[in-house]
Parts: sequence; structure tokens; C-alpha cells
Amino acid sequence: MRLLSALVLLAAVLGSSGVHTAAEVLSPSQVEADWLRQNELRTASSAASATITPEEDAAGGCDGVKTGKWGFHTLAETNPWWQVDLGAVASLDRLLIYNRCDEFAPRNRAIIVLVSDDAATWRQVYQHDGTVFYGQSDGKPLLVTLAGQQARYVRLELPGSSYFHLDEVEVFAAGSPANIALGKPATQSSVSQWSERHTGTAARAPAYRTVEAIERGLRLAEHLKLLGAEIASEAEVLRRLSGELEQPADAAEEVRRNLYFDARQTIRSMALANPLLDFDQILFVKRAPPMFPHMSDQYYGWWQRPGGGIWILEGFKTGSPQARSITEGWPDGNFLRPDLSYDGRKVLFAYSRFYPEVAMVEKAGKEKVPEDCFFHLFEMNLDGTGIRQLTHGRYDDFDGRYLPNGEIVFLSTRKGQAIQTTKVGTMATCSGTMPDSYVRCGGDNFRPVPVFTLHVMDADGGEMRPMSAFENFEWQPSVAADGRVLFARWDYIDRFNGPYMSLWSTNPDGTNPQLIYGNYTERPQCAFEARAVPGSQKVVFTASAHHSNEGGSLVLLDRTKGTEGEAPLERLTPEVCFPETEGWPTHFYANPYPISEDFFLVSWSDRPLPPHSRLSIDDPRNPANAQGIYLYDRFGNLELLYRDAEISSMYPLPVRPRLRPPALPDTVVWDGPQEGRFLLQDVYRGLPGVERGTVKRLRIVAVPPKTQPHMNNPVLGVSKEDPGKFVLGTAPVEADGSAFFRVPSGVPVLFQALDAEGLAVQTMRSLTYVQPGQTLSCIGCHESREAAPAASPPPLAALREPSRLAPGPAGSWPLSFAELVQPVLDRHCTGCHAAKEADPLAAAPDLTPAKAYDALMTYADGDLEKLAFEKPRSFPGDCPAAQSRLLALLREGHEGVRLEEPELERLVTWMDTYAQRQGHFSPEQEQQLREFRRAVAAMMEE
Repeated sequence: MRLLSALVLLAAVLGSSGVHTAAEVLSPSQVEADWLRQNELRTASSAASATITPEEDAAGGCDGVKTGKWGFHTLAETNPWWQVDLGAVASLDRLLIYNRCDEFAPRNRAIIVLVSDDAATWRQVYQHDGTVFYGQSDGKPLLVTLAGQQARYVRLELPGSSYFHLDEVEVFAAGSPANIALGKPATQSSVSQWSERHTGTAARAPAYRTVEAIERGLRLAEHLKLLGAEIASEAEVLRRLSGELEQPADAAEEVRRNLYFDARQTIRSMALANPLLDFDQILFVKRAPPMFPHMSDQYYGWWQRPGGGIWILEGFKTGSPQARSITEGWPDGNFLRPDLSYDGRKVLFAYSRFYPEVAMVEKAGKEKVPEDCFFHLFEMNLDGTGIRQLTHGRYDDFDGRYLPNGEIVFLSTRKGQAIQTTKVGTMATCSGTMPDSYVRCGGDNFRPVPVFTLHVMDADGGEMRPMSAFENFEWQPSVAADGRVLFARWDYIDRFNGPYMSLWSTNPDGTNPQLIYGNYTERPQCAFEARAVPGSQKVVFTASAHHSNEGGSLVLLDRTKGTEGEAPLERLTPEVCFPETEGWPTHFYANPYPISEDFFLVSWSDRPLPPHSRLSIDDPRNPANAQGIYLYDRFGNLELLYRDAEISSMYPLPVRPRLRPPALPDTVVWDGPQEGRFLLQDVYRGLPGVERGTVKRLRIVAVPPKTQPHMNNPVLGVSKEDPGKFVLGTAPVEADGSAFFRVPSGVPVLFQALDAEGLAVQTMRSLTYVQPGQTLSCIGCHESREAAPAASPPPLAALREPSRLAPGPAGSWPLSFAELVQPVLDRHCTGCHAAKEADPLAAAPDLTPAKAYDALMTYADGDLEKLAFEKPRSFPGDCPAAQSRLLALLREGHEGVRLEEPELERLVTWMDTYAQRQGHFSPEQEQQLREFRRAVAAMMEE
């Protein structure tokens, strides 16, 4: 039975509305308790103080507490270490090392022990033999005999690149039964998301931050006065209270507390008298955060916890607010990220049913997961009637947003594994279970990480089609005042996967994807939950973490001040650091809904972000009740509107009609030829230092989806997380720097500007695409995002028909080292190198592709390997082939070898596509790529 049918039957039993009786929800004592909690956490310096020091976390390794988990936890880094200062040189008899007792214990099986007298010069005294050890669970910690070694400092280290985490370390001196490391100062190489403070602080009387509160309140009063609010009496009270702050140092704690409460109550009265609060109801969601905190995993139905629903808060500006549920009686499940219709009468939301056993099953074979365990989109009236299920199938569909033309944009895992995204392919998901595509850097059978991207459908869930052809994740669509769709996307193309969750926009028909902010910015890591501010050109978003749930610091973006870095950002909540890139805050914000540039509905958590790990349903590090609904202003005032003691309250939305943005025209010809065109006006705009006439052609490189869920498997290239690639071909660049060419639609591509020798001058570190029938134009290559096209003359390339692409060398589509590079080696290198036994290129009886690849990558101290990964952006001339000492050697005529032009093209193509072993994720995808090449042959040169 479909879930909709079940809900209809349920509604018939419960009554037509399904609405829970409203109840009073906020008492004065709750408000005062919240003020005290804010007083504890929200200080101007808490962003800095929230960062746990290495010493604070390292203390957990010698505090005498053994739990079987970790006492300290470093970042993943090269040769991480932990050490303890014993206070004086001692004759050491032995160490007992207690490992964490879970699936990550094997990380420590190569542990090294070093000792020192001065913490400067270290000597190794032990390395473990590779066997896995535990400790707390089996009573058998690792015993390291030191036989009287003289040392003051003991360091434990892991060779290679890894996290480092142990439960406890005990050190014993010769002839003594006491653990001499207990409580001694310790430190470590770094701290991580899982680090904790292990040093206690003495209890003391609370310091009430009344001065800060009054200062914030007076700034609010000045602004509300400009809005016409009648708050003169409240402002006078604050000024009077400010005069009462001069108190004796020994003033009673109750006196100080009451003064703080008086100030906060006065500020609350002003905040709720704001004329911009021209609504009486707030729609919100109660939900427990998911069991696998991560920017992607948090949106899969199979990781959700039960409880909650969709609620309406009424009378929030009065002293007796009430809340009522409009999903009373739904099966136990999870509700996610609603949207209100433009007339304020309907709500669009996602729901997944809870099955307790699903978290532990293999989910890569998603047929094993119940269909209603996936998030699906629903719509209903605000009174709980008129329930309609809009999407079905074993796909997560969520974040539905009403478009101005009556359609719905949403996120979905329906992207699938096709090389080319099409409406036909998306519609096929409505009638069957199609395989997913996956993120490149994480996952396994129990934790698959299928990619979700933007899709669009009509108001009834029909005419489903891809709004995006992007290869990787996209997040949180919202509709801007001009009708465009704002969203976040994850660009890690040949660079580290950590940051680069940047802010983008697109037209509602999927045309014209363009960067708004942050393609090269590393702090903040994620620009999530973006919403356009009413009556403003600014955008508010949540500066969030990669390895946790959504939440962090609130930021106001002014794009007129730039598109990268800190300059265009205003930190609305400066007491909260940017999570992960600046530390891990003790509290966080999320779900900002802008009322103006100065006032926001938000959710606020008084607990830290949960750690990135597969957590149990009741893990205290991931509390179900962390977040509540608040009114926040630009001056720092935070007022509680609603908080449930048992479960988080999130996603506040004012219940009122809102202005419908203009409906932009739909220009995509979905039923026509599946191709489009790119028009580049002047490649030299954005290439400083590159002389005109240098760039002769553009190489168009396409990126296919990953087809299986396993992390770093297969290894395509240098990073183990490389994107797949295939070279569509090259297009000519005219004398004025323009180019105009045909490409298949629905295929994510990047461009490389090539010189006369075919070497890349510049490489695009992002992806773009066209929709069927679309011509997408760009001004230049890495030009300023604020630049305007030249008025005249028209680009030369635009005066002719679009070019067909000239195919790349054999082995570039599908991309394969064995087919692209190996023939050159076989002709010029194998005979000589294979005869030299000590030669790294030697093979018996011949030079195999696998061995040849490894040898070329390590030539000249890993020269090419260093050039092929982890630069966050490229600059003119800063591309692998142009800088490679390997290529320079071959061009010089090494041992008399002279490469012909087609052979040089093979090597240069391989190097500048970042030196991969292959560009596909499976033999089946390799065959798909060959078939696709035949299918689009008409737009290629013969």
C-alpha cells in the first residue's frame, strides 16, 4: 500500500483535520532559564574560547578514565602524535596503552614509542608489530617494556597519514606500582571535531553579562525607533539599568541576576514590538537530528530518528504563546525543511517513515530499504487536510520549493548513473528503481552516499526533469526576488574535498548556472541555507561544517564587495567561529529566515555540533533536543520563541502571504536534440600576463558520475578521489579570443585553454553544462564575476556556425593511461628501460601499464604527482604539462628520443587532465562512454 493511501485511512480514523489542540508552550521561567544559558555561552570571545587546545584534549589520554572510546583525538595528518611530560627524568619500566575498542582500533597497530629528556631530541624505543590490540574491552592493553630507559617525556606516534586516538596511556617507573603519567601535562599534534576538554574548572559564581546585554538592547532601540516602534519607555529603562551597574564587588548574586533579568525582559519587550513582525503565526518542524551527522548523510531517510512533526506557533508576541501540530497521527518518522505557498495557505514538506532496523542493513542495495523510508515530498493545507504525496520510489526527494510559475524545484537522488542527464532519464525513475550515483570520497555498502541534485516537477509531481546536470552534491534551493534559484554545490575537481561548498544560482529551467560566492574560499567551509534578504541585494546563509550536521555561524553576504574570501561577508554571529575551518564552537545557529537585513527567525542550539560518526539513536553527543526557535537581530539580541524540552524545533517560517517573484521563461527544448552551445567572448579576459594570440584552442573535458559506493575505489588517479574524465574534444579559438562550439547537453564539463603546442595555459576548477537547445555564454576565462561583456564588435566566432569538436587522441574518450600513454612508451622507452634491472621503468618481460604509471608519477621526486592535485585554483601557466620536468626531459630529446607531434599530444593530454590511470569507475561505465561517443558523433568532426 502506498504511504498516501495509508495516511488517508489514518486521517479518516483521526478526523479530517489531524490538528492537535493548541497548548501554552512558554513560561517566564523557561525564558529566564534560556537567558542564563545564553549568558553562559554567548560571549564576544566565545568564538576563540570555543577552540579546544591540544593540551585540553591530550589530558584525556592520562586522566585515569577508561571508557573503551577515545581519550584524545587528532586530525587526520602526517605522523600524528601525543605526548606526556612526566615532570622530571625517570627510569621507565613499562607503558600500558589502552586502544579504543571499536572498528577503528586497527589504525593504531603500527604505533611508535619515542622518549626524550627535553622534548626536542627524540629517540625511538618501540614500534608495534602490526597486530591489533584493545585494552578496556578485553583487559589486555598493549604492554611496552622500556627496561630502565631514562626520560622525562614519552611520545606516541603513528607513521603515515591517519587520525590518532587512544583511550588511555599509563607510564610506570622502575620499582614503582604507580602510574606516573596520571594527571601530568600532555599535548598532541592537533585537535579535531572529536576533541574534548578534559581539564576541569573550579566552580564559581556566574558572571552576568548585563553590560553587553544593555549595549545590544540600546542599539536595537535606536533601530526600532527608525521603524516607528513605540519603545521610548523601554529605552529609558535600559538607560536607567545601565546606571545601576556600578555595584559593590560583594553584591549579592541575586541582585546581579535580577538586574540581568530586568535588562533582558526589557529587550524582549522591544524585540517583540518590532513592526516588521507583521505576522502572528510561525510554521516550524520538530525533529531529532539524524544518526549520521554529515553535510550529505543528514538528508537520507535511512539515517533519520523518529518523533516530531510540523507545527504552528501562535501568539508568539504575547505572554501566552500556543503551539499546535498539523501532522498529528502520522506514522513515526521524520519531517524535513518545509516551504509555504505564496498565498500562505499550503505547506510543502518532506517526510520519511522510521524503521529502526534500517540503519544497520546494507543500503547500497536499496531495494532492501522500504520505499517509505526514503524522503518523499508531500503537500497539504495549513489545517492538516488535503494531504497529497507528490513523489514516490526509492529515492530521497526533499527541500521542495514553490517556483513562481507554479512548479516545484527540489533535491533528489534521481540523478543516477547516466553519462547524460535527460528528461527521459529522470522520468524513468518514476516507474522503476534506477541505480544511484555516489560521492567520490566516502561510503561503503552500509553507508552509501548517493548524490542529490536539483530537479523540477509540476505542481502534481509530474513532468519530472533534471534542473541540474552537475556531477556532485547540491543543497538547499531557495527562490530569490528576481526569480532565480539560489543553492549550494560541492566543487572538488582535482583538489582537496574539504571546503568548496560554494553558493550558486540558476534559472528555474536549469539554464545559466553561475557562481554567487566562494569557489576558492576555504573559510567558511560550506555556504548553506542561503536566502535572499527582502528589499535588499544581500543574502543570508549559514557558515556550516563539512563533517557534521547543518549549523554554524550566520553570515550576511554582500556580493558587491566580491565573490571570494572574507571581504563580502558580515558575521552576524561573531561569537560562533566558522565550524571545522576555525574550530568547533560550543553552540551554533541554523535555518535563518530573513525578515530584513537586521532581523531573522533562526534556530539556535546550546549544544555543540555532533561529531561525524555513525552514532546510536540515543548518543548524548547528538542530543535530540538541541535546537529551539528564536528571533535574532543584527545587534546580537537573541529571544526564545519556542523550545521543546524533548526534541529540536527547526526551520521557522512566517505564516503569511508573500510576494511572488517574476516567473522567468522556460527556454529548454526537452524534446529536441540533446545538445547545446557555448559561446566564449574573449578567452584573454581573466588571463593576466598571457599575450593575445597565445591560446589556439579550448579542450572540453567531461566528468561522468561515480557508479559505486565504495570510498577511494577504484583509484583513478593521484588523490584516490579524482573525478572521472573523458575528453570530448577541442574547439578553435579565433584571433579575438572568441570560441563558439557544440556540446552534448546534460553533461558536466570543464574547459582548458591550450597554446600552439597543445599545453594547457589555464584550467577551469569547476563544472558547467548546457540544457537542450541552450546557448550559454561567458565573457572570458576566470574573468571577474562583476565584469560586463563588451558592447562591440561582436565576437568573431559568433559570426559563424558553432564548431564541431575535434576529437582528442585515442585513449582520451574513454580516458585510459594504457591506451593513451602506453603506446608511446612501448615505442620509445620499453626496450631500453626493460634491459636495466635497477631501472624503475624496468619490467619483465615488458613495461606494464601499471608499473609504467607508477614510475612516471614518481619521476623527479614525484614532480608530476605534486602538480596534479590539491591546488585550490589554477593560474595562467600553472598547469601540469607546462611545468613537468618529465615532459621537459622528453622534449629535450632524452637518449635521442624524438616524439612526433601526435605522441606529444598524447602525453600532454594525459598530464593536463591530471595524470589519471583511467577516467571511468567500472568496465560497464567504460562501455557506456564508448556508446555515448557513437551517439553524439554528429556533433564531432570526422
